Amino acid sequence: MRLGVVSIFPFALSLSKGRSFFAKSKRKNGGSTRSAPTDVGAALNGFTLVEMLVALSIFAAIAAMGVALLRSSVDTQDAVQERLKAMGGINRLRAVMANDLAQAVQRSTRGPAGEAIPAFIGSSNGFAFVHGGAGALAGSPRPDVERVGYALIGGEWRRATQPMLDGTALGDGDRLVDEVAAVAVRYRDERGAWNENWTSEPGDRLPRAVEVRLTRVGREALAMTFLTAPTLPPPPAAEVPAP
Repeated sequence: MRLGVVSIFPFALSLSKGRSFFAKSKRKNGGSTRSAPTDVGAALNGFTLVEMLVALSIFAAIAAMGVALLRSSVDTQDAVQERLKAMGGINRLRAVMANDLAQAVQRSTRGPAGEAIPAFIGSSNGFAFVHGGAGALAGSPRPDVERVGYALIGGEWRRATQPMLDGTALGDGDRLVDEVAAVAVRYRDERGAWNENWTSEPGDRLPRAVEVRLTRVGREALAMTFLTAPTLPPPPAAEVPAP
């Protein structure tokens, strides 16, 4: 057995040398040999793990930016809607108060106990008066004048109405503005001076203008100025004929 191995080994060695020589001779003669694909060459045709992680990171960053942009757009739209809603409420408030004060009338009334109430009475936190132009349904016995009052009640700026002018009192009314921390009302007289209180006596006179300033919680203060109906002069006294 040893002799067989020894005899075969030189032959194998010579065969390998012959292949090497044959390959060298082909390279010298300008020939080329194609090598079999290796594992390293196959790996160059795909993506490595690091490249995949980088690509996924970039995709995640782009997706996060898109979500943030969409969220910002939705938040902006909600804020605009809330702002428009608040502005609409303020515009309605101004319209209601301006309409009431522009139609104020010089008409004194009576309270529940029969006490006399001036045509316009006001303090630093509210006022009440009689105004015309009150709408009535067809066939309704409701008069076209009513008593209306504005006041700060429980942190809310409210408007109350009473179609029965005499023998009744104003209720709490309806809420116009909520979350009101304070209110300041002033009244301008015919001389141009501003006063914190007003009474129509004597002569049922009306203020020339009313200024209302509402201090709201967490929001800017709301200042409004309204003109009132002009005060009519008293009718001339009837002349008594001489005897």
